[in-house]
Amino acid sequence: MNKNNPSPLATSLGWKLWLFAGLAAVAALGFLFTDVIGHVLGVDPLVVKLAISLPTLIAFGAVLLSVRCLHCGLGLVAYAISHQAVGQWLSWLLAIKNCPQCGKSEQQKGNDATWRQGE
Repeated sequence: MNKNNPSPLATSLGWKLWLFAGLAAVAALGFLFTDVIGHVLGVDPLVVKLAISLPTLIAFGAVLLSVRCLHCGLGLVAYAISHQAVGQWLSWLLAIKNCPQCGKSEQQKGNDATWRQGE
């Protein structure tokens, strides 16, 4: 990694964001086709909505709690949602290079995290 141009802080945690995005897309499809899925499975559409909602909420909670700064533990998703505009939080989260709380980047070694990529 180039120390003059550090990568975004959330780079190593990006798979969690993509996992949630995939689950959200599947949930959106499920909500769009609730009646069809219910008819095919032979269950009430309300059961389908509940079956889709629960895993989606669990996945969102997991991402909310697990995408953190490895140095100070700041929840980056919660920080982004609460401190950025509605349409800006995701782009801010993907572009941030230093933690807003401790100021450390992914490349810096801390007392509890040594996770430099490429070494």
